[in-house]
Amino acid sequence: MSSWQFGTTADVGMRCYSISENRLLEEAVSGMQSILLSPKGEEKLKTLTRDTGSLIINSESDQWSSILVLLLEEVLFRAEAKDEWICDLHIITELTENGISANIQYSKVNTDQIELEIEIKAVTLHELAFAFVPAGTLLPSKWPEVPSFEGPGWYCDVVFDI
Repeated sequence: MSSWQFGTTADVGMRCYSISENRLLEEAVSGMQSILLSPKGEEKLKTLTRDTGSLIINSESDQWSSILVLLLEEVLFRAEAKDEWICDLHIITELTENGISANIQYSKVNTDQIELEIEIKAVTLHELAFAFVPAGTLLPSKWPEVPSFEGPGWYCDVVFDI
């Protein structure tokens, strides 16, 4: 597991770690989905036949936190409005002169086939972080339920409004 939940007053947050920017985006989606799923939904998900899909998300910023927020919002939108629960995904990003472009290939099931535990209303910008941790640098955790991280690698913090 590479994502951990932490509590805030009326929200829920997570910290994710990974070896690259692309993998960190994938871990963040997986971490957010784990917040939404009930234990029963998680078990059911293992038994369902999956379809595939793809999408491209473009950020008008070269900040990784920007593409992270756009990606998480898109995954939430697809679950709620398009009945597409994204299960697994592979992301390839490219830095362009206009920002960051993310090409996403994914597997999916119908959202109504699984049980969700909570609803995320929005991805917030509160405590939002997406950064590289150099080799030998220790990133301490502010939350007892989240471990510290020693670089090299990438981390992100995201808080969701529930």
